[in-house]
Amino acid sequence: MEYTILLVDDEEAFHILIPNFLARANKHTFTVHSALNGEVGVEKYGKLASNGQKPDLVLMDLRMPVMDGAEATKRIIENDPEAYIYLFTAYAGTGKESDAFKAGAKGTISKNADWHGTVEEIVNILESVGQRTE
Repeated sequence: MEYTILLVDDEEAFHILIPNFLARANKHTFTVHSALNGEVGVEKYGKLASNGQKPDLVLMDLRMPVMDGAEATKRIIENDPEAYIYLFTAYAGTGKESDAFKAGAKGTISKNADWHGTVEEIVNILESVGQRTE
């Protein structure tokens, strides 16, 4: 299966690591688009969706400059209530996470050192989303 992911995170290293680790996942191919803050993420989501490349999953950091992940989640969901956004953060259990859930985020993937587990979690989420839309 082929999936499109939008990664919205101000830490540039994640924009290198995630595609590299996803490339090792069997059975699937991934196109990963990047945005370094929430404002750019909202714009990029809109452009991708209007070009027929709507992301299957948005991985959204919470703490970023310009626009945080809770506000970006709110704006994406306002424009596309079907957007599938998961928080990708080290700040689980905070008020910002709660704000993002209220805005429409579906869950949280912890930023941790277990990259194989992170990739497995992303693949499981994408496979479950695909089963709901088939």
